[in-house]
Amino acid sequence: MNIRPTILLVKVLALLLLLSVFQLFYSELSTVVYLCLGLFAVLISIDFILAALPVKFAVVRQHSSTVPLGVPSKIKLFVQNLNKRPVNAEITDHYPPEHSAENIPVFVKMASGQVAEFEYRLTPLERGLYEMKPVEIKITTLFGFWNRFTRSGEKTEFKVYPNYSEVMKYGILAAEQRLSQMGIMKKRSRGQGTDFHQLREFRKGDRLNSIDWKSTSRLHKVISKDYQLEQDQQIFFLLDCGRRMRSMDGDLSHFDHSINAMLLLTYVASRQGDAVGMMTFAGPKRFLPPKKSSSNVNRFLNTLYDINPTNEAADYIQAAENLKSTLRKRSMVVILSNLREEDDKDLQRALSILRKRHIVVFAALKEEVFETEMNSEINNFNDALRYASLNTYLQGREATLSSLRQSNIITLDTTPAKLHVEMVNRYFEIKSSSIL
Repeated sequence: MNIRPTILLVKVLALLLLLSVFQLFYSELSTVVYLCLGLFAVLISIDFILAALPVKFAVVRQHSSTVPLGVPSKIKLFVQNLNKRPVNAEITDHYPPEHSAENIPVFVKMASGQVAEFEYRLTPLERGLYEMKPVEIKITTLFGFWNRFTRSGEKTEFKVYPNYSEVMKYGILAAEQRLSQMGIMKKRSRGQGTDFHQLREFRKGDRLNSIDWKSTSRLHKVISKDYQLEQDQQIFFLLDCGRRMRSMDGDLSHFDHSINAMLLLTYVASRQGDAVGMMTFAGPKRFLPPKKSSSNVNRFLNTLYDINPTNEAADYIQAAENLKSTLRKRSMVVILSNLREEDDKDLQRALSILRKRHIVVFAALKEEVFETEMNSEINNFNDALRYASLNTYLQGREATLSSLRQSNIITLDTTPAKLHVEMVNRYFEIKSSSIL
């Protein structure tokens, strides 16, 4: 039984104490003071007895078992008053402290048997598995001197997944042939590719070597062979879980932006008929073997939803060696990391290990604040020092990327917010070039 005094009781006791002090100097007030003390003692005692009476509520909580990171989700509560008397209650749900909520707590007045139904919004701020504890109900007694606290309902759990809204957006726009709205330029490859798709009538713009002469002779009209982008290829992600991926851009870390980009490219590649897999390094060890499946996005979500970047340093050479012994088939290997100038030698060596068998794409994330700082005005000596330091850093970074390009490593130098579009565009370029 959890009963606590209210502010009203504290104020009343303070007033009675003050009256008791006054009656020491003004004896004619003694009778009034004693009457007040007796009256309030009775009222407070009655109120306490009422607060100590058994209380019972039925509580049901409804919410999705999986919610995306950073997206407000609705949670519904149904609270029924099973007591034989009406109650004034403050209802608070015990959501995880890592998240934020709106429209909670709720104040309600419920008659006996009445069901109060309401909802609030919970915004997950971290990925992982979280528990919702039983709902807490605070009841204010008849005279308002005591609060009775009780908990009711069952514990529930939910998983916070990466924000897969871009995947859903891609699916909608792809169905409506409006991918350019996302910045994705899927090149039309009419008559190109190496996988035969169909025969059709020759159209303006087709290559002459695409003409099928046997079909043309048989049908007495020019027939062209139509090819499609190669299928049954393999995309593999190597995800850095080290300390550099903890950098924040907006509400999300570089790590979260990378996962979102991986989900989108996984969805796109799976729709193209390619196998997709992944492996992490510099943190929790997770591995998904390459698989050709329409459920690849769900595989990635269930594998990655509960991991976060660590304080470990990224060991690119060890990661490359591990992948070399695991990934046998020629693949498009996409490495997601945050580049630093001092990575030059180790990174070169690691990527050269992978480059012998695979097409390697190194996605180097850069902080958006760099662009803002480089474009800001220089008004004093400190601004000039900051600009010079940042310029030196960016030049070293670009030198490292240039060195990678000279070693036939495909590089992406982009801000986290643009990563998902850049990766998909580069994927289509590689597919259409037939180098994979």
